[in-house]
This record gives sequence, C-alpha cells and structure tokens, in this order.
Amino acid sequence: MSEVEALGTIPLFDGLTEAQVGELLSVVQWRRFAAGATILREGERGDSLFILTSGTVQVSKRLGLAIAGGAAAAAEKTLVRLTAPQFFGEMGLFEMAERSATVIAFSECKLLEISRSDFERLVESDYVLGYRVVRNIAVALCSRLRHADRDILKLTIALSLALGNR
Repeated sequence: MSEVEALGTIPLFDGLTEAQVGELLSVVQWRRFAAGATILREGERGDSLFILTSGTVQVSKRLGLAIAGGAAAAAEKTLVRLTAPQFFGEMGLFEMAERSATVIAFSECKLLEISRSDFERLVESDYVLGYRVVRNIAVALCSRLRHADRDILKLTIALSLALGNR
C-alpha cells in the first residue's frame, strides 16, 4: 500500500480522492515525537491541525486556575488517550486562539502537521477538498460534543445527588 493509500484510510480524509490526499501531503510537515514529549500545551496559541499517523497521545487539561508566577503548577487531568489514526488541534485551522488542552506523546508518535495558511491556500485551489475535510472535522466535533454532553449530564446528576437534590 502506498503512503497516499495508507493516509486515505484516516477519517479526516474520508471522501478524498488519491489525488486530493496527495495535494494535502504536499503541504504537511512530518513530525516525530518521543514518548513523553509535549506536542501542544494548553493556553499556547496555535494555528495548525495534527494528524496522528502512528502512536498514542494523551490529552489533558489543567484543574483549577493556574496563577501566573505561582510556584506550583495546576494539577492536570487526563481526559482521553487517542491512538492513530486520529487528529487533534483542529480549532487552530479556524481561529487563532489558545489551545484548549495539552497533548503529550504517550508512545513514540508520527504526526502530520497542517498549518492554517497552507490549508487555506490548498482550499482556495480545490474547494471540494476543503469542503470534505471541513465536513469530516465537523462530524468528529459533533461526536466529541455528544460525548461531552453525556459526561456533563453524568457529573450534574452526581453533584445533584451528592448535594441531596433530586
């Protein structure tokens, strides 16, 4: 199986032709991270999407407020582990905002990084490619939101029961 065919199996690339996957490959940066390396840090600005092609990453968030200049860092809570093929950092393609979580390589990882500027240039030359990638991101975000809604409901019920509210 060629590299293009292998990457075509990644959910982010659903519906893309081999030629379109090849176009995407022309603008990505290949990255490797050793186990334990920080890929993204919560609070830092980012403008790229990462596609995990091999390995596992751990996604975590700070608990509580990190006080600027404080001696102790806020505790981190692992939210999820993602195993290839997956993608993360997708909000960076749409807005220049702070990263919402920290992502650390749990094992040795190979990733593709697509910057917003490269993605926008690619979309301007192939609107169908852009539509399909953005649609695939939207489908994944809908799934993640549904899971988050379920988690919030469970936490709300647990808190309500703990406080004696019924």
